[in-house]
Amino acid sequence: MRVALTVFAVSATVVPVGAAHASPKAAAPPVTTRIALSALGPDFRVTLIAIRGPGQGGGSPAATVKIAAYTRSAGKWKLIGRQLIGQSNAWFWNVVTGDDAICQFSTSSVSPYPIEVRLLTSDSIGCSAVTYNFHVDKYGAFVAG
Repeated sequence: MRVALTVFAVSATVVPVGAAHASPKAAAPPVTTRIALSALGPDFRVTLIAIRGPGQGGGSPAATVKIAAYTRSAGKWKLIGRQLIGQSNAWFWNVVTGDDAICQFSTSSVSPYPIEVRLLTSDSIGCSAVTYNFHVDKYGAFVAG
């Protein structure tokens, strides 16, 4: 028992000194999850990605949701662009990564809103009041609206 207490006391004294001189650790990459994928033909696809954010006062962690559009060229997927769905950390991680997170996610070649997204806000509130619309503009950029 004395050996264990002695080792603990020495370790407790050494760790803070060593930590003070240690190089800073690189931040861990954020946790991301693909929550949906929609394809419009073999050469165009859109994905929804949730990025885990901080917990809110000890509660459920927040999430940022992004949409990304890709086109296939020369056998490889090329990113056209990314957009936020709502605001950063505006969603609940456990909700948007759950089974019923997607209320509406559609891709179409019909204007004016060929890509539409609605997400579950919470089980008690239901789907977001807003439908988020996106399209590829005449310049080839992926834009909101």
